[in-house]
Amino acid sequence: MRSFILISAAIALAQASIIYRRDTCTVLDCGTVASSQSSCIAAGCCWTPAYDGGAWCYYPTPTNTTRPTAPDRSTIAAWLSSQYSYSVTQLLNALSPSGTVAGVVVAAQSKSNPDYWYHWSRDGALTMDVVAKLYAKAVAAGDSTNANVYKTKMQSWIIFEAGLASRTNPTVSITGNFADNVGEPKFNVDGSAFTGSWGRPQNDGPGLRVRTIMRFLDSYVSATGDTTYAASLSSQIQKDLDYIVRNYANTCTSGTPCFDLWEEKSAQHWYTQIVQRRGLLAGKSYFTKWVSNSTLVSSYQAVSSSLETMMASHWNSTAGFINEMMDITGRKSPDTAIMLGSIHSFDSDNYNSPTNDQVLRTVWHYARYFKGHFTINQNRASYAPLVGRYMEDVYNGGDGVNNDGAGPWLLSTAGMAEFYYVAATSLFQAGSASVTANNQDVYQYFGVTANVGSTITGSSLVTLVNNLFGEGDAYLQTLSYWMGSSQEMTEQFNPKTGARQGAPHLTWSYASLITAKFARDTALTILSGNSTTPTNSATMTATTTPASMTTTTTMVSPSPTAVTTKCNVAVSSRIDCGVIGTTEAQCEANGCCWNPLPSGTSGPWCFKTGAVTTCSVAVSSRVDCGVVGTTEAQCGANGCCWGPLASGVSGPWCFNAVPA
Repeated sequence: MRSFILISAAIALAQASIIYRRDTCTVLDCGTVASSQSSCIAAGCCWTPAYDGGAWCYYPTPTNTTRPTAPDRSTIAAWLSSQYSYSVTQLLNALSPSGTVAGVVVAAQSKSNPDYWYHWSRDGALTMDVVAKLYAKAVAAGDSTNANVYKTKMQSWIIFEAGLASRTNPTVSITGNFADNVGEPKFNVDGSAFTGSWGRPQNDGPGLRVRTIMRFLDSYVSATGDTTYAASLSSQIQKDLDYIVRNYANTCTSGTPCFDLWEEKSAQHWYTQIVQRRGLLAGKSYFTKWVSNSTLVSSYQAVSSSLETMMASHWNSTAGFINEMMDITGRKSPDTAIMLGSIHSFDSDNYNSPTNDQVLRTVWHYARYFKGHFTINQNRASYAPLVGRYMEDVYNGGDGVNNDGAGPWLLSTAGMAEFYYVAATSLFQAGSASVTANNQDVYQYFGVTANVGSTITGSSLVTLVNNLFGEGDAYLQTLSYWMGSSQEMTEQFNPKTGARQGAPHLTWSYASLITAKFARDTALTILSGNSTTPTNSATMTATTTPASMTTTTTMVSPSPTAVTTKCNVAVSSRIDCGVIGTTEAQCEANGCCWNPLPSGTSGPWCFKTGAVTTCSVAVSSRVDCGVVGTTEAQCGANGCCWGPLASGVSGPWCFNAVPA
């Protein structure tokens, strides 16, 4: 994470010593012109002389690229529930801990090897965005005690950030503009400037900060009606947004550097651009709702549109993925920053969301590369992989103990789960999926084969959505496997042994796990409805064009219902009541039940039952009889009961009948 000052010391770290055949590898350059066979192999890469101008030293990819089997949902839910509670506690422990001032968010509970006992603007904003969501949930649940706790922590952080924006720091020395101090990435825990060498400025902080403040204000004003407090933050919010307007188009040369979220390279970064855009949209909302300023709103809209144009230029049509930065020297592989940028920004208007064909393809490619990258992934090739930052990474966490090279990151692996939960939810809400040249093979991987230009709907869409959700669970299954009995979330796993490495109790890791659970809960709630009527009660805005052109659809939750019938029995309890060729009319004329079974399910279609059953089952006693995306018709076809639940009530909608 904090590899800016450690790269030169880590370059020589070895990750594996395996030679792969070229025909089992995707030829993604792993070396430099000066690479030798020994140095290539020491870096865990493939070596094959090539005389077609291609790379001799290149990254391995797995021979097993099949989709992992989705784990049992109840097992994932049980682990996630426990890990979530622990993660919330640890995240809150990182807010103004002993020895710091009010409002500080420490990056990790670690003061040496590595020393992450600092406040980072980006990490702070991402962490407090979780707190803003916790506040909204507490308010919705009528939990005034926790709502007040979260509100106090939010307001302390906002005050602390305002104080930082009033002081000089090293970024000001670089740009010569005092107002640019909001681009400083790192501060001491007493609020003073960190003056050591670092990759600065970093231009993602202001956008993330405004996004988080606005999330909190939306919930706070809705709960309290206190628009005066919201309006009082106008100068703080405008200063962050002015910074974006002033610096978004920087060339990122030595005179106007702009480092990435990994604090390593100065370039124009896709992640920075998408969170800047997200912050500007939040600013548009703020200066429309509580402090009316049409001039600023127009300015933010114009810059948002310019950022969209800039982001579009990152698409590498030859490689088939988005380049995180325009200067790809030393980093040519897909970057986890694309996945993170998407899940950190899509919630305003679905722009570059996980269902965007270029974003989806990039993230899919990114994960496939990692399936063959680490020893611990190679040894579990049939499971979802642990994922790192990018393939060329050499930063091992700086703990001084683990020296096997850069490992997979916990926050990225949890982020992959969130990404696929969001994709499943979004496609289900949309009611269809358009097939393009960019996503055709991705959809095929997820079980749906369709022609470019066609639209996936109906049962095929249910299959696609269900498999996307299952992929999310597969990533959490892998994460839980390597975490074992310990709930501590560090920065990385060792790439060879799977032992934890890097900073202990990394706050961002906990934040990523929490938001993955939020996304999973949302998906389960929405996907428990049917494929033609989405079941969320909120309004969703789906963007298929730039921010200025959106369409809005309002969706309403169905009321809970249940039906009692003697024919609703498990397939295993059906007693054959017909012969080969019996029709539905003949079956029912004999007083028997008729219920065709899905392809691949064995059992009689015409049957009788040994007992009368009922669907009047307490929610707590319901036994799940479907999968994510099961429709009412499919549920009934399986001889199960269908009973939608009210918003906020957890339980299966499709469930087994019980004896009457």
